[in-house]
Amino acid sequence: MLDGQERPVGGGPTTSLRPVLLAWVMLSTLTQIPYLRAWLSPPTGTSFVGFFYYVDDQYNYLSYVEQAERGAFFFENKLVLEPHGPALVNLEWWLVGRLSALLGSRPFLAYRFLAFGAAFALLAGLDRCFRSAGIASSHRFAALLLIGLGGGLGGLLWRLGLLPLPEALDLTTGAFPFIELLANPHFVLGTALLVWALWRLTTAATLREHAHGVVLATILGLVRPYDLLLLALVRGLGVLAFEPRSRWTPSFVALLGLGPVAAYNAWVFYGLPFYGSFGLTYVPPRLEALGIALGPAVALAVLAAGGARSSEVGRRVKGHLALWATLALAIVVFRPVGFALQFLVGAGLPLLGLGALWLSRLPRSLTLLTTGLLCPTAGIALGLVLFPNPRWYAPIERLAAVDSLRPLCRPGDILMAPPDIGLLAIGRTSCKAYVSHVVAPDHEKRVATTFRFYGDMSPAARSALLSELGVTRLVLPGDAGLIPVDWLGPTTGFRRQAIQGHGPALSLYAIRWSGLTSLD
Repeated sequence: MLDGQERPVGGGPTTSLRPVLLAWVMLSTLTQIPYLRAWLSPPTGTSFVGFFYYVDDQYNYLSYVEQAERGAFFFENKLVLEPHGPALVNLEWWLVGRLSALLGSRPFLAYRFLAFGAAFALLAGLDRCFRSAGIASSHRFAALLLIGLGGGLGGLLWRLGLLPLPEALDLTTGAFPFIELLANPHFVLGTALLVWALWRLTTAATLREHAHGVVLATILGLVRPYDLLLLALVRGLGVLAFEPRSRWTPSFVALLGLGPVAAYNAWVFYGLPFYGSFGLTYVPPRLEALGIALGPAVALAVLAAGGARSSEVGRRVKGHLALWATLALAIVVFRPVGFALQFLVGAGLPLLGLGALWLSRLPRSLTLLTTGLLCPTAGIALGLVLFPNPRWYAPIERLAAVDSLRPLCRPGDILMAPPDIGLLAIGRTSCKAYVSHVVAPDHEKRVATTFRFYGDMSPAARSALLSELGVTRLVLPGDAGLIPVDWLGPTTGFRRQAIQGHGPALSLYAIRWSGLTSLD
């Protein structure tokens, strides 16, 4: 953000990484300990599914990570049952998949490593922006804590029983960095790349520096395309509003360098019929809920705008932060695209950043006091994930059934299973599942069909349905026998491969065709 020069203020070196490292250790400890506790001490009879918040979305991420584990760089959409050529590139999912392969097929551990790395990248990027604006070295750690712990009023009002949980947006979405750090490394990495790419493109004075900015932005576009669009809007308007005309030509030429990745994303998500689930239309939040979540941060940003006149560098920093927040919130409010809610991710960061820069003119204790006033949502979120929640744990036998499928599934296999098992299976195995994530094509129809299958269908009708859908793997409740005659009739080609659990047992079946077999 914005000027490449270092400006020590208040004495002391500005290049020490100590404030960044301290903030990183503190925030990483707070946000990663719940994962360790969940893995080591789940409620009796359950296992941790690997994520807090957004479990369905993150298992969809894992469906791509699983492909990368098998060596893929171009991915297919496992929510689409029809065969189609792989076309999607996502560098985050590829990296996690390759790291998981190196770790012996441990995708959840690989994601924890990504979480640590992305958190450091985000904090280092924010610190770099602050140092470019001349923040006093004595305030760097406090400024990072403000952004890392700050939030709104939604979490507190929900805890007091004054607000429904879905409307506590600072608690339930990634609007502020703390929830990003706690819940979703994908959000953290996207926001970190956005910070670094925006800073590099804005400070670039040479062709090489512009090229670095384009590379960072291209990586961003191959991780979280929503943030690439936001970057292009912020930087484009920022050039017009804050750059001298002498810098317009190289700055806009650099923005043209984002064309290839933008065109690629447009082709994949709009030109191909298999990736439309990424364009999901979200229910917009109420304006009152937005105000409750972001109001305190907006008030802090308004105070910053009314503060003492800034230096040229400070003006540019404030300008780009204000543009980021304004554009993100405008998209969320006016909804020019169906996926507008995606731009709420990280929207609180530039507001808190403006406040941190203003507070850096005052005693450091005021920044720490402000952090304390704005951190209740962080504490409430920690309380949520430190105590058992059925959303984040699954019965042992259901996870065991899915893990048994992992060595049995083959690419192209379609699994018929209850929806919860189907969701787990797309992330943990190479199978596709007939029903899994809500954004899959015809999801409601698939759910209804699945309930009918496990309900009152006749064996002949069930067998015909599996044949029509091309199902090759099947999960049935209890011990249905080596051949599931009661479920599919005596002529079925399905044979049992495994059985998991006692009492609430689950049986796993695969199809066998006249000499050709999907059985191992």
